[in-house]
This record gives sequence, structure tokens and C-alpha cells, in this order.
Amino acid sequence: MSTNLTRQALTAYRHGLRATRVAFNEDTRLLLAARQKMRQGMLAPENPDIPIEKQIKLMEDVAQFLRKNIVQGKRVETTSSNEKPTYHLNLHKDTELGDNDEIKNISKRNTLTSGATSGGGCCGGSGKAH
Repeated sequence: MSTNLTRQALTAYRHGLRATRVAFNEDTRLLLAARQKMRQGMLAPENPDIPIEKQIKLMEDVAQFLRKNIVQGKRVETTSSNEKPTYHLNLHKDTELGDNDEIKNISKRNTLTSGATSGGGCCGGSGKAH
């Protein structure tokens, strides 16, 4: 591997480690498990046939996903057993906050009956039972 690719791979790995710290800050068990999985993936990729450049891109994408999309919740103890459970969410500056209207529009387009997907059904299928 060239020096430039080695540098890019190490940078992507560091980004991944930092992203795990952001995503799993107060959950030591999950933090260590995520870092171990990331390390294993760097030392012995699951699919070594994928070009190194694509593996580096995948690691950067995983780091971005962890930073923007993983939010941990922690149950807050209530004083009464009749109260509904309350959770404290670990939102941070990188958390991507979506708009519920966007999600509703996506789910309307991707239903089996709408026919809006490329094949007319879920996952490109026809939407017809066989």
C-alpha cells in the first residue's frame, strides 16, 4: 500500500474512533465493542476484494453515520410507577435533526400499493404476489 493510501486509511480510522466516542460517549460497553469491530475491520476486512480506496471511503461513511445518526437514550427514573417512562437523549452538535414531514413523504412513496418505486413495489418488485 502506498504511503498516501496508508495515511488516508489511518485518517479514516481515527475519524471512526472519534465518531464512536461521540456516539457512545457514556456507554463504555458499546464504545469498546464498536472500536473492537472497527479495529478488526481495518486489520482483516470482511471483503478483501474491495479496493482499498473504497474501504477507506466506507470507513469515512461509517464515521459520518455514527456522528450524525446515532443518538443514545437513557431512561430517567420517575418517582411514580404510574408515570410513563421518560428518556434523556444524548443529542450533540453533529446530530442530524430531520423533519418529520420528509419522513412521511418518503414512506408514502415507498409503499407496496403506491407503485412509486422503480418496479412498482417494495425493493423494485412488481408489488404482485406470486
